[in-house]
Amino acid sequence: MGSFFPEEILDEIKDHNRIVEVISQYIQVKSSGGATYKALCPFHSERTPSFVINDQKQIYKCFGCGEGGDVIHFIMKIENLDFIDAVKFLAEKSNIPLEIENHSKEMKKEIQQKMLYYEINKKAAIFYYNNLIRGQNPALGYLLNRGLTTKIIKSFGIGYSYNTWNELLNYLVKDGYQLKDIEKCGLILPNKENTDHYDRFRNRVIFPIFDIRGNVIGFGGRVLDNGLPKYLNSPETILFNKSNTIYGLNFSRKHITDGKIILVEGYMDVIALYQEGFKNVVAALGTSLTKSHAQLLKKYCNEVIICFDGDEAGVKATIRSIDILKEAELNCKILLLPPNQDPDDFIKEKGKYAFDEYLDKAVSPIDYKIIQAKNKHNLALPEGKIEFVKELAAILKQIKSPVEREVYVQKIENEIGVSKQAIHMEIYGNKGTISYEKNLKYSSNNKRDNKYIEAVPPAEQNGHIMAEKKLIKTMLVKPDILTLIIKKIKPEDFSRGNHQLIVEYILNHNIGDQNQLVKDLPHLEKDIEDILTTDIEHLDVTKILEKYIVNLKRFKLMYQAKMLQQEQKKLMENNILNKEEVEKELLKIGMEIMKINIEIQRLQF
Repeated sequence: MGSFFPEEILDEIKDHNRIVEVISQYIQVKSSGGATYKALCPFHSERTPSFVINDQKQIYKCFGCGEGGDVIHFIMKIENLDFIDAVKFLAEKSNIPLEIENHSKEMKKEIQQKMLYYEINKKAAIFYYNNLIRGQNPALGYLLNRGLTTKIIKSFGIGYSYNTWNELLNYLVKDGYQLKDIEKCGLILPNKENTDHYDRFRNRVIFPIFDIRGNVIGFGGRVLDNGLPKYLNSPETILFNKSNTIYGLNFSRKHITDGKIILVEGYMDVIALYQEGFKNVVAALGTSLTKSHAQLLKKYCNEVIICFDGDEAGVKATIRSIDILKEAELNCKILLLPPNQDPDDFIKEKGKYAFDEYLDKAVSPIDYKIIQAKNKHNLALPEGKIEFVKELAAILKQIKSPVEREVYVQKIENEIGVSKQAIHMEIYGNKGTISYEKNLKYSSNNKRDNKYIEAVPPAEQNGHIMAEKKLIKTMLVKPDILTLIIKKIKPEDFSRGNHQLIVEYILNHNIGDQNQLVKDLPHLEKDIEDILTTDIEHLDVTKILEKYIVNLKRFKLMYQAKMLQQEQKKLMENNILNKEEVEKELLKIGMEIMKINIEIQRLQF
């Protein structure tokens, strides 16, 4: 167990040793319908079968003598083996190799210690549960008022710790357990003088915390008054590590039918949703989602639906979790709850059908971040729009797909009335990927006082676009020189927005398959077809490449200068700024134009 027997090995051993098949090798087993089997118990004398095997849950239980467990526990009992040797026995039986350290005595000692702690925790969980259902206490009423049924309380083993100092301690000591072992489980604490011990959990609703196999590894306690802390978890122990533990995963893993898990914040959120039929629900414990949590979730699902509280803390936790799940290569969506509501409150107030509708409307991480950015700024004011677009730029930079990025840019343009060009400029600056072709006005009568600043005339423009098409086709049909091209050119060097999208896609996917390109970029099919029909048969790209690249960069610089000139014109027409401010801005823009002029002149050949 633990570092010696990884969970994956134990699960593999159990999968290869089906409990009915193993037990049938020792005793006669008969089906009693469905997944249930009965037999005479091998561990005590009986005439009427009380030994029951559940093939679905892969466990056995004797209702006569109380023996029960999984296939490993059965072998331990029937073969009189300790845990390590029972695992070895089943592994050898199914030809599963085990890599075990040489220090077998030390290993056995640690595993036996863990088995003892599992046993103590189980005893404590039963003690707490019995307190809840048998005694006169405020906890049961509290849970029932929160909408929990007695059935769900039993399923999750929820209990109660008395408002006393040593009830649990006395119970466990009386049952034969030593103080040092009870303390190692995190159930008791020494007093300041270190002369005595007292119970860690007092006057709290107790939530047992299970590992993936259903062993009790720790506890969480919630106060029933205004005491602090509101929630108290077991300390780190040999069994329990908060950063590696997902609450409810032992229940939910059996109900992940579509590869999705709902991630919530707390115990009550898990239990409330589980009770209403959303059984693929789990929670991180008293800590932010960690990389270890994400890796554990990845074993059981491929998509996580985050459903944290709708308050400010929940928003921050959601954004942190998005990045962690992305790093673990897990798909992610976010369920947007109304402000200041948690899943427990929501499902009690609105019901399971409303929650189901919200699940269907869960948004992507990018959409979630954009929504939160909108909420922070007043888009009715110019300043609000400016701050929102700045924050939006940082969000959209995270998108690798040029097509996806363009869709979001168009969507924001329609929603808030800021042009695509302005959004692109905010994202990429003057070197940005901008669909600027439509903003240029070409005229054969243009006065060209400075031919490097004025817009390009039609003939030159047509030649420029043709050069772009030839370069892109070369990238598609001659992948052997793709490396040479991408060292010298970037998607933003192309003037047409659609050309930029195609080039960026080729670079990101290293694609030379023309059919795949059309399949993934169907809205650009016409442009792709136009490129593929461009003649490059007699084109020596290695010789002419530099000339094409210079033309592309020169064209873009000319556009940037043109846009700055337009900005100068707007400033001079502005009646809000005073003369001094206008002159200051005009000077600043003039310096930018001068820099561009210098760059253009350097590109002459």
